Amino acid sequence: MADEAVELCVAGQRCRVVTTADPDELQELAAMVEEKLAAILSPGRPVTTQAMLLAAVALANDVREERERSAAVAEKAKGHLQTMLARVDRTIAESEARTSAKPSRSKKGRGKKKQNS
Repeated sequence: MADEAVELCVAGQRCRVVTTADPDELQELAAMVEEKLAAILSPGRPVTTQAMLLAAVALANDVREERERSAAVAEKAKGHLQTMLARVDRTIAESEARTSAKPSRSKKGRGKKKQNS
């Protein structure tokens, strides 16, 4: 993807950036920053550098929490997968044990019965 100029607007501030990122994605991210700012600031309050910093820290915290949740889900999934694999291994071993424990039936002796004279 070629470098492209994208204009973003956050807190009434317009910023033109040159990037290879998807412009629609950048606009969506800028909207998330706006949303976070709106949650932090009281209505009618001006957006200050402190407010922008607080929004950035709040978003960074959201990212950290999501990473922790993601890691917990991955760990739980790994545990479930190990449990399932252990069950499969146990089932295969039991099946092999039953197969090897069965007496083999040979075709000898299946013919005619001996007659007693």
